[in-house]
Amino acid sequence: MMMIQTLAGPLIALSNAPAKSDLDEIRVLPNPPLVKLTLDDIHVRRCRLAGDRVDAHGGCFRTADLDKLLRLAHGAPALIGHDRRSPAVARFFGGSIESFQGGRYIVPKFYWPRHHSAAEDLRWQIDTGILSEASLAFTFEQATCSICSRDIRECEHEIGKDYDGKVCFYYYDGVERVLEGSFVYRGAEPGTGFLHSRILAGGAPAKRLDTLTLKIGGRIYHALPSENEILLRNIS
Repeated sequence: MMMIQTLAGPLIALSNAPAKSDLDEIRVLPNPPLVKLTLDDIHVRRCRLAGDRVDAHGGCFRTADLDKLLRLAHGAPALIGHDRRSPAVARFFGGSIESFQGGRYIVPKFYWPRHHSAAEDLRWQIDTGILSEASLAFTFEQATCSICSRDIRECEHEIGKDYDGKVCFYYYDGVERVLEGSFVYRGAEPGTGFLHSRILAGGAPAKRLDTLTLKIGGRIYHALPSENEILLRNIS
């Protein structure tokens, strides 16, 4: 079964206009735009979204998995505050993997239409720092303990505790899907965020349980099965 997690990172405003290469990437998205876009039709920004440093949940991606994660983010919708009842306001595409503060991060781009009635409101909220981060919702198969390589839900190790000089954390293993991204106010991973310039810038599946209580990063979660996934809901 899959688990759902969300991570957030800072947004990056471009100091120059969108490039023709941005349009080329947008035009070959899965389910591409129905109209032929021009450079005057879109705003583009970037986001240092997720990486291989341990986040506030006690988890991190393996460096070798970042290429796959960036590919999975390509074409994902961007929402406001993970509100799936409302239409998407932007879409992720392309991007790169970059080094920052000792870690490696995926830095996807995202675009939204200039001529939408709320386009300028969104631009001002991003560029003035009101909406300062973007959050990625993704599914993964196993939270693998950094100490014993077992499922962190089943081993005896506690996240954040020192074991013979090694602090316990877990890896997001078996990443399968990026569900959506959202513009939010605060994220979980150090070093993530909106950036100012393009230039500056598996183990076996767990046994099926009706309910499961997890302690991750000092927080208590209920794991709620939903079809072929598990939704982690913070209860503390």
